[in-house]
Order: sequence, then structure tokens, then C-alpha cells
Amino acid sequence: MPRVAHIFALAGVLIVSPCLCRADSVPTHNAESFPGREKTLVIFLTADAVISAAASLELKREVSYLLRPAAIRVDWRDPAVDRGGLENDYSAVVHLRGSCRPAGVSTRFEHAVSGPFSLAWSPVADGVILPFGEIDCAALNAFLGPSLWKEPDKVREFVYGRAVGRLMAHELYHMIGQTRVHARSGIAESDFTVAELLSDHFEFTESALAELYTSPEAGEYTARANSDEAGGK
Repeated sequence: MPRVAHIFALAGVLIVSPCLCRADSVPTHNAESFPGREKTLVIFLTADAVISAAASLELKREVSYLLRPAAIRVDWRDPAVDRGGLENDYSAVVHLRGSCRPAGVSTRFEHAVSGPFSLAWSPVADGVILPFGEIDCAALNAFLGPSLWKEPDKVREFVYGRAVGRLMAHELYHMIGQTRVHARSGIAESDFTVAELLSDHFEFTESALAELYTSPEAGEYTARANSDEAGGK
């Protein structure tokens, strides 16, 4: 029986625990799904430890690829050297907690590691999902380790980086769309399997892309939240 996991989202927190989940198919989207004005998302990426160049490149490629059909262009920044305030539609700070390197041959996984795991989360305040995300790499290593540790180094780094990118894209979906609701399948779904995180194709559904495309700009939902607070909502 394949190893599977369920992701619960409560107040912006993703919690992963073992369960049996369905295998929904996700339609492959067209890179020009929503032509029109392109919005810019600036991501400031921070980490507790150095991530390999290969994994870093792949996670950035994956996030950019997943958001491109929603007409969102990703601009990656290093907050240590770039604190400029250039105009953009959205911005987010994503932190990689722990060592974001896939477990190697020196780490043996005789059995699947039991959960639950908290893989990623974003805080919520006054009804607004804040643009701060965190990925727990230690939990991700435990979740994916039994499936990756025997693979060659280059394969592990590539697939691991892509999985991190998919978790990041899930959190960005909540931040940009200002929603705690999940899609029925795809990157925005509530439950992930190991197979989905490691598969060659795992994307947003067309409906989730439409939500991202029509999402208000950051200033709009911040103003809305302030208005709600002032009105006692």
C-alpha cells in the first residue's frame, strides 16, 4: 500500500498525518491560461542552513512554473542584500527551517516514519493571512526520506527541491488568495501523498488558478481587513 498523508489547514497551519487518500487527477494547464496584465510576486527567501544550489534552483523553478499560468511572475530576493521597496503586487517572506537537504545513504529508513508532521504554515491575524510562510525541512525529510534515500545525489536534490517548491506554492495560494479553503485536487488540495510530492506533474487546477488570477492586490485586502477591524467585524 503506498504511503499517503493528509494535510489539515487550521488557521493557516498545515498538519500532515498518515491516512488513506484518493488519487485525483490534475489537468495539465497551459502556461497562457489567463492572458492579461501580469502581476509580480516578490519572495524573500531565508533559511537556517545552506540549501544546495541544485535544490534551490529547482524549488524556484517549480514555484515560478506553478504560478505563471495565473499571470503571476515571481521575483526572488535575498533579504540579506536586497531590502529595496520596489513596486510589486504581492510580497512574501518564506523561511526554510532546519536543514533543507534530502536524507542520504547514511540515513537508513527501514520503515516509514510515523506522523503527524507539520510541514508548512502561514500565520493569520485579524482575518488576514499574513505574507510569512515557513517550511519545516526536518519534517519533510522524515516524510519523504523512505522514498528518496536510495536515489542518486542528483536525483534526490532535484526531486527534493521540487517538493519544497510545491509546499511553498500551496502556502502562497493561501496568502495571495486570502483563503483558508482548499481545492478538491492539485497543489491547493487539503491532502498530499508522497507520490504527489515526488511526481513529474503536480499542479494547480484551473479553478485554483482562476482564484489566484482574480485575487485582490495586497493593498486591497489589507485595507479591507483594517476596515473590518474598525467596524468591529
